[in-house]
Amino acid sequence: MSGNRWEKAAEAYATGEHKSGRDLQLVVDFAAPIGNERVLDIGTGAGHTALALAPHVSSVVLTDPVATMLATARRLSAEAGVRNADFVEAIAERLPFPDASFDIVTTRLAAHHFDDVPLAFREVARVLRRGGVFIFVDTLAPEDAESATYQDEVETLRDPTHRRIYTQREWIAFCEQGGLRVEKTEVVRKAHDFEAWLERGGEDAATLQRVRSRFLEAPTSAVRDLEIVVNDGKVKSFTDRKLVLAARR
Repeated sequence: MSGNRWEKAAEAYATGEHKSGRDLQLVVDFAAPIGNERVLDIGTGAGHTALALAPHVSSVVLTDPVATMLATARRLSAEAGVRNADFVEAIAERLPFPDASFDIVTTRLAAHHFDDVPLAFREVARVLRRGGVFIFVDTLAPEDAESATYQDEVETLRDPTHRRIYTQREWIAFCEQGGLRVEKTEVVRKAHDFEAWLERGGEDAATLQRVRSRFLEAPTSAVRDLEIVVNDGKVKSFTDRKLVLAARR
Protein backbone atom coordinates (compact mmCIF):
# COMPACT_ATOMS: atom_id res chain seq x y z
CA MET A 1 0.00 0.00 0.00
CA SER A 2 1.14 3.53 -0.70
CA GLY A 3 1.36 6.06 2.11
CA ASN A 4 -2.03 7.69 1.71
CA ARG A 5 -3.73 4.30 1.25
CA TRP A 6 -2.22 3.16 4.56
CA GLU A 7 -3.58 6.35 6.14
CA LYS A 8 -7.04 5.52 4.81
CA ALA A 9 -6.72 1.94 6.01
CA ALA A 10 -5.46 3.01 9.43
CA GLU A 11 -8.48 5.26 9.94
CA ALA A 12 -10.81 2.48 8.78
CA TYR A 13 -9.19 0.09 11.28
CA ALA A 14 -9.52 2.74 14.00
CA THR A 15 -13.27 3.20 13.53
CA GLY A 16 -14.38 -0.09 11.94
CA GLU A 17 -15.38 -3.51 13.18
CA HIS A 18 -11.91 -4.37 14.57
CA LYS A 19 -12.56 -2.13 17.57
CA SER A 20 -15.07 -4.51 19.16
CA GLY A 21 -16.53 -7.99 19.03
CA ARG A 22 -16.73 -11.21 21.01
CA ASP A 23 -13.27 -12.24 19.79
CA LEU A 24 -11.77 -9.14 21.42
CA GLN A 25 -13.48 -9.90 24.74
CA LEU A 26 -12.19 -13.48 24.53
CA VAL A 27 -8.63 -12.18 24.20
CA VAL A 28 -8.94 -10.63 27.66
CA ASP A 29 -10.77 -13.65 29.07
CA PHE A 30 -8.24 -16.17 27.71
CA ALA A 31 -5.25 -14.05 28.82
CA ALA A 32 -6.71 -13.80 32.35
CA PRO A 33 -4.26 -11.10 33.49
CA ILE A 34 -3.76 -10.48 37.21
CA GLY A 35 -2.16 -7.04 36.88
CA ASN A 36 1.61 -7.42 36.78
CA GLU A 37 2.10 -8.79 33.25
CA ARG A 38 4.19 -7.38 30.44
CA VAL A 39 2.26 -7.75 27.17
CA LEU A 40 3.36 -7.72 23.53
CA ASP A 41 0.77 -7.18 20.77
CA ILE A 42 2.05 -8.15 17.30
CA GLY A 43 0.57 -6.58 14.17
CA THR A 44 -1.38 -4.22 16.38
CA GLY A 45 -3.07 -2.24 13.60
CA ALA A 46 -5.00 0.53 15.33
CA GLY A 47 -4.16 -1.00 18.72
CA HIS A 48 -7.59 -2.26 19.83
CA THR A 49 -6.26 -5.50 21.36
CA ALA A 50 -3.58 -3.73 23.38
CA LEU A 51 -6.12 -1.10 24.48
CA ALA A 52 -8.42 -3.85 25.76
CA LEU A 53 -5.60 -5.39 27.83
CA ALA A 54 -3.80 -2.22 28.99
CA PRO A 55 -6.04 -1.48 32.03
CA HIS A 56 -5.47 -5.02 33.35
CA VAL A 57 -1.66 -5.35 33.04
CA SER A 58 1.59 -3.64 33.96
CA SER A 59 2.61 -2.62 30.43
CA VAL A 60 1.87 -3.21 26.76
CA VAL A 61 4.22 -3.03 23.80
CA LEU A 62 2.51 -2.52 20.44
CA THR A 63 4.32 -3.56 17.26
CA ASP A 64 3.38 -3.15 13.62
CA PRO A 65 5.47 -2.97 10.43
CA VAL A 66 3.50 0.07 9.24
CA ALA A 67 4.37 3.43 10.81
CA THR A 68 0.94 4.90 9.96
CA MET A 69 -0.80 2.09 11.83
CA LEU A 70 1.42 2.68 14.88
CA ALA A 71 0.67 6.41 14.74
CA THR A 72 -3.05 5.63 14.76
CA ALA A 73 -2.60 3.22 17.68
CA ARG A 74 -0.62 5.87 19.54
CA ARG A 75 -3.39 8.45 18.98
CA LEU A 76 -6.16 6.08 20.11
CA SER A 77 -4.12 5.11 23.18
CA ALA A 78 -3.63 8.77 24.11
CA GLU A 79 -7.35 9.46 23.60
CA ALA A 80 -8.15 6.52 25.91
CA GLY A 81 -5.75 7.83 28.56
CA VAL A 82 -3.45 4.79 28.33
CA ARG A 83 -0.07 5.54 29.92
CA ASN A 84 1.54 2.11 30.07
CA ALA A 85 2.08 1.58 26.32
CA ASP A 86 5.17 1.62 24.10
CA PHE A 87 5.17 1.54 20.30
CA VAL A 88 7.77 -0.29 18.21
CA GLU A 89 7.92 -0.63 14.43
CA ALA A 90 8.71 -4.30 13.76
CA ILE A 91 7.72 -7.31 11.67
CA ALA A 92 6.37 -10.47 13.29
CA GLU A 93 9.18 -12.64 11.93
CA ARG A 94 11.92 -10.54 13.53
CA LEU A 95 10.94 -9.15 16.92
CA PRO A 96 13.53 -6.77 18.44
CA PHE A 97 13.14 -8.09 22.00
CA PRO A 98 15.20 -10.39 24.24
CA ASP A 99 14.23 -13.99 24.90
CA ALA A 100 11.58 -14.57 27.58
CA SER A 101 10.73 -10.89 27.95
CA PHE A 102 6.90 -11.02 27.94
CA ASP A 103 4.24 -12.74 30.04
CA ILE A 104 1.49 -12.44 27.40
CA VAL A 105 1.85 -12.18 23.61
CA THR A 106 -1.18 -11.42 21.45
CA THR A 107 -1.88 -11.17 17.75
CA ARG A 108 -5.40 -10.49 16.50
CA LEU A 109 -6.50 -10.46 12.86
CA ALA A 110 -2.91 -9.96 11.72
CA ALA A 111 -1.40 -13.40 11.03
CA HIS A 112 -3.04 -13.70 7.60
CA HIS A 113 -0.71 -10.83 6.61
CA PHE A 114 2.48 -12.55 7.87
CA ASP A 115 5.00 -13.61 5.22
CA ASP A 116 6.17 -16.60 7.28
CA VAL A 117 3.69 -17.82 9.90
CA PRO A 118 5.87 -20.66 11.29
CA LEU A 119 8.79 -18.26 11.80
CA ALA A 120 6.50 -15.67 13.43
CA PHE A 121 5.18 -18.30 15.86
CA ARG A 122 8.74 -19.36 16.73
CA GLU A 123 9.45 -15.71 17.52
CA VAL A 124 6.37 -15.64 19.77
CA ALA A 125 7.70 -18.65 21.68
CA ARG A 126 11.15 -17.07 21.92
CA VAL A 127 9.98 -13.78 23.49
CA LEU A 128 7.48 -15.47 25.83
CA ARG A 129 8.72 -16.42 29.28
CA ARG A 130 8.24 -20.07 30.27
CA GLY A 131 4.65 -20.43 31.45
CA GLY A 132 3.61 -17.34 29.50
CA VAL A 133 0.52 -17.34 27.29
CA PHE A 134 0.01 -16.62 23.59
CA ILE A 135 -3.44 -15.37 22.55
CA PHE A 136 -4.13 -15.68 18.84
CA VAL A 137 -7.14 -14.56 16.77
CA ASP A 138 -7.49 -14.91 13.03
CA THR A 139 -9.82 -16.00 10.26
CA LEU A 140 -10.38 -19.71 9.73
CA ALA A 141 -10.19 -21.21 6.27
CA PRO A 142 -13.12 -23.51 5.51
CA GLU A 143 -12.29 -27.23 5.42
CA ASP A 144 -13.69 -27.36 1.86
CA ALA A 145 -10.72 -26.74 -0.49
CA GLU A 146 -12.74 -24.95 -3.20
CA SER A 147 -14.32 -22.65 -0.64
CA ALA A 148 -10.96 -21.94 1.07
CA THR A 149 -9.29 -21.11 -2.27
CA TYR A 150 -12.13 -18.75 -3.14
CA GLN A 151 -11.93 -16.97 0.24
CA ASP A 152 -8.19 -16.39 -0.13
CA GLU A 153 -8.75 -15.14 -3.70
CA VAL A 154 -11.31 -12.48 -2.76
CA GLU A 155 -9.38 -11.46 0.36
CA THR A 156 -6.22 -10.90 -1.72
CA LEU A 157 -8.12 -9.07 -4.46
CA ARG A 158 -9.67 -6.75 -1.87
CA ASP A 159 -6.40 -6.31 0.09
CA PRO A 160 -3.10 -7.28 -1.62
CA THR A 161 -1.32 -7.41 1.77
CA HIS A 162 -3.38 -10.53 2.58
CA ARG A 163 -1.24 -13.68 2.40
CA ARG A 164 -3.27 -16.71 3.40
CA ILE A 165 -5.79 -18.07 5.88
CA TYR A 166 -5.49 -21.55 7.34
CA THR A 167 -7.78 -24.20 8.83
CA GLN A 168 -8.03 -24.66 12.58
CA ARG A 169 -5.80 -27.75 12.37
CA GLU A 170 -3.15 -25.78 10.48
CA TRP A 171 -3.12 -22.81 12.89
CA ILE A 172 -2.79 -25.22 15.83
CA ALA A 173 0.03 -27.10 14.08
CA PHE A 174 1.95 -23.83 13.60
CA CYS A 175 1.68 -23.22 17.35
CA GLU A 176 2.85 -26.69 18.28
CA GLN A 177 5.74 -26.65 15.79
CA GLY A 178 6.81 -23.32 17.30
CA GLY A 179 7.03 -24.82 20.79
CA LEU A 180 3.65 -23.71 22.14
CA ARG A 181 1.06 -25.95 23.81
CA VAL A 182 -2.53 -25.14 22.82
CA GLU A 183 -4.78 -25.07 25.89
CA LYS A 184 -8.05 -23.51 24.77
CA THR A 185 -9.87 -22.63 21.54
CA GLU A 186 -13.16 -21.04 20.61
CA VAL A 187 -14.60 -20.30 17.18
CA VAL A 188 -16.55 -17.06 16.75
CA ARG A 189 -18.79 -16.29 13.79
CA LYS A 190 -18.31 -12.73 12.54
CA ALA A 191 -20.78 -11.04 10.18
CA HIS A 192 -19.40 -8.35 7.85
CA ASP A 193 -21.32 -5.55 6.18
CA PHE A 194 -20.05 -6.18 2.66
CA GLU A 195 -19.47 -2.62 1.41
CA ALA A 196 -17.73 -1.51 4.62
CA TRP A 197 -15.47 -4.59 4.46
CA LEU A 198 -14.73 -3.87 0.80
CA GLU A 199 -13.85 -0.20 1.36
CA ARG A 200 -11.45 -1.03 4.19
CA GLY A 201 -9.13 -2.76 1.72
CA GLY A 202 -8.31 0.63 0.17
CA GLU A 203 -8.39 -0.56 -3.45
CA ASP A 204 -9.52 1.44 -6.50
CA ALA A 205 -13.07 1.46 -7.86
CA ALA A 206 -12.34 -1.04 -10.66
CA THR A 207 -10.91 -3.56 -8.19
CA LEU A 208 -13.85 -3.10 -5.83
CA GLN A 209 -16.17 -3.89 -8.72
CA ARG A 210 -14.20 -7.06 -9.49
CA VAL A 211 -14.60 -8.20 -5.88
CA ARG A 212 -18.36 -7.51 -6.04
CA SER A 213 -18.56 -9.60 -9.22
CA ARG A 214 -16.59 -12.47 -7.69
CA PHE A 215 -18.98 -12.57 -4.73
CA LEU A 216 -21.98 -12.69 -7.06
CA GLU A 217 -20.29 -15.58 -8.94
CA ALA A 218 -19.14 -17.41 -5.78
CA PRO A 219 -19.17 -21.23 -5.91
CA THR A 220 -21.97 -22.93 -3.98
CA SER A 221 -19.49 -24.13 -1.34
CA ALA A 222 -18.40 -20.54 -0.62
CA VAL A 223 -21.99 -19.23 -0.55
CA ARG A 224 -22.65 -21.89 2.10
CA ASP A 225 -19.43 -21.46 4.15
CA LEU A 226 -19.40 -17.65 4.02
CA GLU A 227 -23.19 -17.30 4.33
CA ILE A 228 -23.16 -14.78 1.47
CA VAL A 229 -26.36 -12.72 1.45
CA VAL A 230 -27.45 -11.13 -1.85
CA ASN A 231 -30.52 -8.87 -2.23
CA ASP A 232 -31.64 -7.30 -5.52
CA GLY A 233 -28.43 -8.35 -7.23
CA LYS A 234 -26.19 -6.76 -4.58
CA VAL A 235 -24.05 -8.42 -1.94
CA LYS A 236 -25.25 -7.31 1.50
CA SER A 237 -23.12 -9.33 3.91
CA PHE A 238 -21.10 -12.43 4.55
CA THR A 239 -20.06 -14.25 7.71
CA ASP A 240 -16.69 -15.82 8.35
CA ARG A 241 -15.25 -17.63 11.37
CA LYS A 242 -12.50 -16.46 13.69
CA LEU A 243 -10.38 -18.82 15.75
CA VAL A 244 -9.52 -17.58 19.25
CA LEU A 245 -6.72 -19.69 20.73
CA ALA A 246 -4.68 -19.68 23.94
CA ALA A 247 -1.35 -21.51 23.97
CA ARG A 248 1.20 -21.86 26.76
CA ARG A 249 4.96 -21.59 26.43
